[in-house]
Amino acid sequence: MACGQRFLRVDKMGCPFEVRCCGIEALPELTRMYDDFSPKAASQGLPPVLDEPRRKWVRRLIETGENFVAWKEGKAVGHCALLLDQMRMDGEYIIFVAQHYRNRGMGTELTAVAIERARELGLKRLWLIVETFNFRAIRLYRKVGFQFCDEGERERTMVLGL
Repeated sequence: MACGQRFLRVDKMGCPFEVRCCGIEALPELTRMYDDFSPKAASQGLPPVLDEPRRKWVRRLIETGENFVAWKEGKAVGHCALLLDQMRMDGEYIIFVAQHYRNRGMGTELTAVAIERARELGLKRLWLIVETFNFRAIRLYRKVGFQFCDEGERERTMVLGL
């Protein structure tokens, strides 16, 4: 999958959107998405509430991860990243979808593209941490094959073998 490759999709409401791999060129629009994101610090304190830490966090994701963005009418409305550990041949997976675009299938499409990329990179597994009561996210992760691997009270780790 070449960076910049575009995947045209249709959400559950029948509206078209695009998913594509991105790099630093997407930084301004991703920063806008996270500046408008609600609620901030929604999951494990992310995205950061304060402007400067949030902007540094977005830049670090773009510079160190494999990133994918869902675009709707030229606006970033969803973002996921693979944070690779080449020594362990695995990666952490994170995803955020803008509030007004949740429950439309965009998270599922972003996740599918990221999983495909992880396989292309030869990773053996993906993992993530999810808050115990984030049922919407857990439903998505289970749908694509992630499984719980611990019994945390506030947060749980899920793993997907590739």
